[in-house]
Amino acid sequence: MFSSIFGDQNGTQRGPQVSKVKVSVVQKPKPTSTSTPSSSKSYSSSSTITGHLKVPSSSTSTSANKGRINGVTSPSKNGTSSTSPRPTLLKKVSSAIIDSKSSSPKPAKSRSSPAHSRSPGQKRKANRIERVESESESESDNGGSESESSEDALDPKPKLKRQKPSPSGNSTPTSLLGRDDDLLGRKDDLFCLDQVDMRGEYSRGWVGFVECEEVLKGKIKGWASAGHGWGETSKGLEKYQAYFPQPGFENGDVPPSVELLYPAEGCKEKFILLTPTSAGEYNPISELRNALRMILEHYIPSSHTHIFGRLSDSLSDPLDTPSSMPSRLTSPFAGSLATPPPDSLPTETIGDALRKALAPNRRDGPGFLRAMERFNNAMSELQQEGSMKVYMKGKQMKKREWSQLVDLVHESAYSRVVGPYAYTLAHHPKHPTEVAEAISAKEDAYGELRHNFMSRVIEQTKLGPNSVFVDLGSGVGNCVLQAAVQAGSRSYGFELLPVPAHCARLQLKEVQRRWAMWGLKGNLDVEVHEGDFRVHPMVSKRLREADVVLVNNEVFPSSLNNDLTNMFLDLNDGAKIVSLKPFVQEGFRMNENNCDSFGAIVKLTKHRYFPDWVTWKGDQGDYYIQTIDRSMRAKFEEEMMSGRRSRR
Repeated sequence: MFSSIFGDQNGTQRGPQVSKVKVSVVQKPKPTSTSTPSSSKSYSSSSTITGHLKVPSSSTSTSANKGRINGVTSPSKNGTSSTSPRPTLLKKVSSAIIDSKSSSPKPAKSRSSPAHSRSPGQKRKANRIERVESESESESDNGGSESESSEDALDPKPKLKRQKPSPSGNSTPTSLLGRDDDLLGRKDDLFCLDQVDMRGEYSRGWVGFVECEEVLKGKIKGWASAGHGWGETSKGLEKYQAYFPQPGFENGDVPPSVELLYPAEGCKEKFILLTPTSAGEYNPISELRNALRMILEHYIPSSHTHIFGRLSDSLSDPLDTPSSMPSRLTSPFAGSLATPPPDSLPTETIGDALRKALAPNRRDGPGFLRAMERFNNAMSELQQEGSMKVYMKGKQMKKREWSQLVDLVHESAYSRVVGPYAYTLAHHPKHPTEVAEAISAKEDAYGELRHNFMSRVIEQTKLGPNSVFVDLGSGVGNCVLQAAVQAGSRSYGFELLPVPAHCARLQLKEVQRRWAMWGLKGNLDVEVHEGDFRVHPMVSKRLREADVVLVNNEVFPSSLNNDLTNMFLDLNDGAKIVSLKPFVQEGFRMNENNCDSFGAIVKLTKHRYFPDWVTWKGDQGDYYIQTIDRSMRAKFEEEMMSGRRSRR
């Protein structure tokens, strides 16, 4: 059965072949009036946040935390939010002070395992500090562009794509995302094709995933159009036109389609062979092409590449562009006039056939259907033979390749379950009373941290399979889900605003199903909660476990940042806080007047994010990593006590 396509063991071809989901809801939003989603988004400008922050013993505020520039707080009945008393800074460091008298401070314990613009802000010269100082440094690496060209006719950079960069004068330095020869370095398995099936007996089933056809026709159950009251999907086949010019491929009552067989055995999806009339709509042919490229590059054993081939990144006319596949013709010896016999000419690989059929200058619909039939037949036999499961077991990848694969899988889920809410996310409907009272000014402005930003955070903070990641103001859950699979971490998100929190629950279910379709092992211990992170009962527990905490506080008021510094006293030594605005004044210098402030127990480093790493602007900016280190405060206290004794 298998020899018909794969040939003998030497690779000679014998003939041509034509979630587990955990949801904790603190507030249940009331249905409100509907609104029509759109591909456009609007973002508010950021507000300035003041410098030095002292730690209050308790704090009240009517401000809120919004997720991805949203994530608001839940107030009490009288309209003010309340926080339970937390340990003071001195209590946290008291034991460290005692220990330091007899021995040197213990090193910070780390449970992380290694893994794998408008105008830029002005750099500050670091102050000379006599005793203990916070570190402040800026990154400015130069390198090549990480983003690909947007000239691809099949990939017009739709606005709904959360990670696709828009054309910009600046680009991401390649060195920040890992060079091509940098291996990921994970010791755990990245793939689990042997642990997935349709129903999920291994807790990794794909049944119930949202199909391409449902997206185009706007008939997806459980979305806003099904009665949630948060908007109506405006998608429909009238927004699409034919990509292939041949008869039978036009947009009609029965639109043209083709099935794609995913790496998981028996898992397939129907793709409608139409292209959108505007760049802001979901593009099924572009997604199909990218999925085929990923499968051919990463899932096919080397013993079968002579059959499958590769799908070139370029979709220009293959007659004008050299093939990415090396020549398989036998070259005659030097000086010889002999040529290979006709029967030694190789059969065209599946990748070559797909590339030619999709090329904008050809758009060969019948040829594409034939190539897809060859692909699915070969994939089916490869799966039944078991070669793919063996090949993917224990497979390691380069950092860039792994990031791109995760991005593709998550983008597929995002475009299906978050995309239809684009307009509603940017123009919030009327909030429930308890939410409306907890937010003010621009705190419900919507924005997202994109894939490249989170990839950099994962690399910098050494997030790994033994780490715990917490996102305060998690929005639609992008960063929570990316950390769970790209780093393999336990991941938890908390979001107050009803619409993003609802999208996060939808996306969690869809992402975990698509992990199964691709055989990705992502950590299933991932939760998205709805509620005010200042009073949510699970936040304190998760902060005590956290290795990395992400807070997109781009527009948080100073009162909310003060509340957060009080909450961060629960963090362990070595835990890292990643934020868009610093919680400590740059160049902070400890003295007797401020030694009880939050800045006394953190080391601050300043970093640069690059164009299109965030959705609310296309320029670069700064973000900050604050590392908890109580030994600094203990050392300062010991020095003060020694100085007082010497003056007696």
